[in-house]
Amino acid sequence: MRKTRIIATLGPSSATPDGVPALIAAGVDIFRLNFSHGSHEQHAASVALVREAAAAAARQVAILQDLSGPKIRTGRLASGQPIPLPAGSRLRITTGDEEGCEGHVYTTFAGLAHSVSPGMRLLLDDGALELRVEATDGTSIDTTVVVGGTLAQHKGINAPDVALPASALTDKDIADLRFGASLGVDMVALSFVQTVEDLLSTRAELRAAGAEATTLIAKIERPQAVANLGELLGACDGVMVARGDLGNEVPLHSVPRAQKVITQLAQRAGVPVIVATQVLESMRTNPRPTRAEVSDAANAADDSVDAIMLSGETASGLYPVAAVKLLDAVIRDAESLNPKPRAAFNAGVLGVPHNRALCEAAVTLAHAGKAEAIVAVTREGKTARVLAALRPEIPIHAVTSDPRVARRLMLHRGIEPIAIEKSVLDSAGGIEVERHLVELGVLRAGEPIVFVSVNADLTRPDANFLRIRRVG
Repeated sequence: MRKTRIIATLGPSSATPDGVPALIAAGVDIFRLNFSHGSHEQHAASVALVREAAAAAARQVAILQDLSGPKIRTGRLASGQPIPLPAGSRLRITTGDEEGCEGHVYTTFAGLAHSVSPGMRLLLDDGALELRVEATDGTSIDTTVVVGGTLAQHKGINAPDVALPASALTDKDIADLRFGASLGVDMVALSFVQTVEDLLSTRAELRAAGAEATTLIAKIERPQAVANLGELLGACDGVMVARGDLGNEVPLHSVPRAQKVITQLAQRAGVPVIVATQVLESMRTNPRPTRAEVSDAANAADDSVDAIMLSGETASGLYPVAAVKLLDAVIRDAESLNPKPRAAFNAGVLGVPHNRALCEAAVTLAHAGKAEAIVAVTREGKTARVLAALRPEIPIHAVTSDPRVARRLMLHRGIEPIAIEKSVLDSAGGIEVERHLVELGVLRAGEPIVFVSVNADLTRPDANFLRIRRVG
């Protein structure tokens, strides 16, 4: 069983009746819908494709909705033609929605000119161009080009030296979030998170849309998010190391260290970690990745991250299925190394107070008894999430009667979610659960396993138990 999950972004290269089943067969666990692109109709069609293909493959496959966030961009250019920006030249950026030209472009984000000051950096087009702010009057910013090149229209603007006065949740995001809730997406990723308030407002919108239980992922791509990471980890269900914009906001040489720090802090808090952006970037146009890309992916798996995400490789690349197959092979090879020590998980209790105690005992018992797997009876997924945070060396079979819970658990490393009938789930001591898993081929007769179940009702003799036995 591969423990690290694979997330693939759907797009023109993959969101097809043939493409989605092929990607599932290649190893995709979660599909990402990038709401920076595509219409609601296109995303609804993608959701239908995933649900149908997952059912046909008898697989738990989750859907992640990635919200656009307050991306700041340059505006239109005359005739749509790029303009030259040689090093040392001057460029004025003005608030407005007019057509730009050589030496003068516009942005509709009014807060930019109010936030910057002389000496600060502005990065354009994902860091390809660098400007130095010379002056601002609250409406226009006068800059000098430090790193030159060519600027096309509608390119991103990053201001790494300042916290911009923009909520991570825009009006467009709220409309998209409500639409995603109507489709039943399993996870939502919030872009450009800076503070806990960003997450709380998103959670409130999910609650209003009747989707409060949806997994909420904070994308860490701004220095403010890194600085506030301790607080953010207590308000989200997962974090994404979004290395694209993060590499524009912090010095490029600091991105690997930031990835390590985010990963370690999240793991200590028991929060799942996704590593994203340019994992196998060269496979957008080439059938084989670079050695450096393979090493990058293997290193992330070796760090015990929960998931690795492909973006353009599967959304618009020429080799989407090959990219997933290659990533699957790299992860499996990395996971075959000597197992890491168990995670120093120090998060607060999830659910009832005795949850963690039973889960820690289950992992210890499984290790001492040389069990082949841990079977967790989990109605809302809390027990399974605690077990995953403890990073046992063996698989976790998370058995639930709610298919939505099973799909949300796909984000967590080492969990194999299994949805069964509630009558089987509630069987005394898990006997019927065991029989069902044997019928599915998940468990084999004679192998030692650990069973654990946690419930808030301490009066139920069948609800809180921990035992090790050989499968009958």
